[in-house]
Amino acid sequence: MRVRSLALIGAFTVSSTSFAQDVSPPGIKPERVKIIDYFPLPSETDSLRAIAKTGAGPPLLPAPLEDTFLLHSNPDATKVIYLDFDGHTAPWAWLEIVYSPWNMEGPAFNFSETERTVIQLAWQSISEDFLPFDLDVTTEDPGVEALRNTGGDDTEWGIRAVINHSTYYYSWAYGDSFSDSEDTELFAWSGPDLSSVDETWIWIADSVSHEAGHSLGLSHDGTTTGTEYYRGHGAGDIAWSSIMGWTNYGLSQWDRGEYTDANNQQDDLSIITTGNGFGYRPDDHGSTTETATAVDIDLPFVADGIIEQSSDIDYFGFTMVRDGDRMITVSPDSLAPNLDIAAAIHDADGAVLYTSNPPTALDAEFDVFLTAGDYYLSVDGTGYDDPDSDGYSDYGTLGYYTIESTFDEDLGDSGDSGDSGNPGDSGNPGDSGNSGDSGNSGDSGNSGNSGNSGDSEDSSTGASCGCTTGDAPWLGSMFLLPLLLVRRRDPGGTQP
Repeated sequence: MRVRSLALIGAFTVSSTSFAQDVSPPGIKPERVKIIDYFPLPSETDSLRAIAKTGAGPPLLPAPLEDTFLLHSNPDATKVIYLDFDGHTAPWAWLEIVYSPWNMEGPAFNFSETERTVIQLAWQSISEDFLPFDLDVTTEDPGVEALRNTGGDDTEWGIRAVINHSTYYYSWAYGDSFSDSEDTELFAWSGPDLSSVDETWIWIADSVSHEAGHSLGLSHDGTTTGTEYYRGHGAGDIAWSSIMGWTNYGLSQWDRGEYTDANNQQDDLSIITTGNGFGYRPDDHGSTTETATAVDIDLPFVADGIIEQSSDIDYFGFTMVRDGDRMITVSPDSLAPNLDIAAAIHDADGAVLYTSNPPTALDAEFDVFLTAGDYYLSVDGTGYDDPDSDGYSDYGTLGYYTIESTFDEDLGDSGDSGDSGNPGDSGNPGDSGNSGDSGNSGDSGNSGNSGNSGDSEDSSTGASCGCTTGDAPWLGSMFLLPLLLVRRRDPGGTQP
């Protein structure tokens, strides 16, 4: 089997591949390991790639197209991954290495609507990979001083990810280069098929996250049987793959080598958060009933949040002012999720009333009858089955989620007890702003039709509920980080 990555130290090549002659541009920095990746081409991963595309119709975007180069996932962070699509000139020894702008179609410096769409989708996917950390993924040039670590009192640095489609069909990064004193770039090839929006954004996103992982100190996830890039396992929404393998379209996560025949037991999360000048993002919602965030359960869009660590559980408090049917859906990122959700509804004393963790879906959904009173909703990351077979642990199940709610007047006639009926279209949740955008608010799009929720053992016919939120006893404020708001499927709502 051909080894697909090269480790280069100085002018010496350590490789068993014949591609060494291709890596002379853009040069090798002295005393720095350069890792070059020839990722598996689509034909080699079709069985996994086919399971989850962006879906029918054009994908929803996180921001207006005119704000494509103003995107931020965490604008207050002092560490950054800058997605550089418009070309870059890098000094090297006595030379200058010139990267031309990424160009999918048309003139090189005039980014078309299609190109801006690809950039936004790639940014959203990369942001999801790094959302748990106190780190900003941005398309806005932060300037050289925000990318290099000059030591002393300097607190701002990061990595430049140069994206291009060149004759060099590989991507590369310098290992452990995130905190360099120079503006050290990584390079991400935009993939083999520029005619496809889907293939291009996912290739860019997977390449950038993988190469950024190298810059943060991570190595490849392969197998002891000779596979350099582990390509995942499972099927459907719960198809799993490692970011430091090759992630394709399934659930992608940071990992610690728990799958069968794993050859790398690096603790990705520990390495990322302890060796690069940043840690986890501050918790956005309380992790107990006493610190729950108060929310209005009558709003179609209730709240959103981030599971930052595997120990994180987010609590929300809400009030039902009268008896009624309630559908609550907790959904992960709509494009490229890293989070598998387990949720629970608790009574006023914190006791669990209902749980939802559909085994073959990433969302959690309740279709239940609730009497008037105070309740809590908890959101947690969860694993599936056994990592050593077709599952995964909760180690890397981190990321973004939204909470949406529909009450009985929106559900229509619930019919016989147990049949929740068709909830219909949840409507547009409104303009929630751009995720992390530094002042450029964008429309999050229409949350879409939730479809038929199916049959639920927990639903029942109840009185009409013109629900409003009363005075809630919980402290906290709504934290909004809107990306894409879509309703997923498979009702949960099982009693413990």
